[in-house]
Amino acid sequence: MFGTGHPQPPHRKEVAMQIVRQEQKRFTSTELTIDPPLGKVAPPPDAPPIRFSVSYTLAEYMSILRGHVGFILRHMPAQQRRRQTWMPLAIGVVAGLLAWAAGPGWIGYALAAGSALALLSLPFTLDLWIGLIAPPVFLLKKRRMPVCEFRIDDHGIERSSRLGTLSKSWDEVKMMRRYERGYLLMFAKGGMPIPFRCLDQQQQEQLRAYATGRGIA
Repeated sequence: MFGTGHPQPPHRKEVAMQIVRQEQKRFTSTELTIDPPLGKVAPPPDAPPIRFSVSYTLAEYMSILRGHVGFILRHMPAQQRRRQTWMPLAIGVVAGLLAWAAGPGWIGYALAAGSALALLSLPFTLDLWIGLIAPPVFLLKKRRMPVCEFRIDDHGIERSSRLGTLSKSWDEVKMMRRYERGYLLMFAKGGMPIPFRCLDQQQQEQLRAYATGRGIA
């Protein structure tokens, strides 16, 4: 005699397996930083230098800047992050109440301005400040360095523009982060953005190999 149980249709098994796989995944939707993947720790010994020319755009400059600011905020100690939220909020509210109590006059106006500045220093206003400050800074840099020529090899990074040539060894690189529109090489003072559009897949792997081979995160 055959059993009376009904076997589970194949498509139900597939759906169940997909649900299990989805539950095993953990995505951080606000994480903009992507670490270099594991793999080769050194480029091939005969790899040619990475060479490219770049004229930056405002969109990629602001995207990389927002990504790096977000990375800094996410990795800030919790106590410092809370302090940077509650202190401006408390100062803004108190100054606003004092301005309202003082009424018209220079004291009231000064307190109101102080309240506005305190509230504008809250973390969620960073996008506003980036939108206001980044464009003129970018245009000034663009005017000074309209085009940059890069040469990256096992020894370091060389950037040439009409202002001259800036050379950095890999020992001077403190951090390399991968953001939505490109990489950012950070030094003790300043950094160098490298848009994805300037590198093919092989060059990206070679760049990551230079960094991971030296333990740069």
